[in-house]
Amino acid sequence: MSTIKEQLGDYLASEGLRAQEKDYGFSFRYEMKNFIIHWDEDDEFFLAVIMPCIFEVDENNRNDVLEIANKISNTRKVVKCTLHDEEVWLQAEFLIDSDPGFGDIIPRSLNMLIQAQQLFYQELMEG
Repeated sequence: MSTIKEQLGDYLASEGLRAQEKDYGFSFRYEMKNFIIHWDEDDEFFLAVIMPCIFEVDENNRNDVLEIANKISNTRKVVKCTLHDEEVWLQAEFLIDSDPGFGDIIPRSLNMLIQAQQLFYQELMEG
């Protein structure tokens, strides 16, 4: 039986996503946006689909960004909006089984992250 990482790599290749394997997971572009799929070597049934670096935070926008991040995290189903250093990241986290349906999980999570990114920018413009 193949590992989750091998299954995931096979799925991404079958979808035409040219994922590069890194130390932290697979990195790829989808709809002109950067994504990472991270797995935890210590927990093979955990998976995170991440949209990194969607916005830079500085002292002038930090409070607005934190308020918007909190709103997104509280109103989106599995999407978390967090600050990593001075950047905003979005991620969807999943607990999967030994035979996950990546054809269901990955496209839906990518779309949820894109919608959350759009909401983030909309809230920022309205604020």
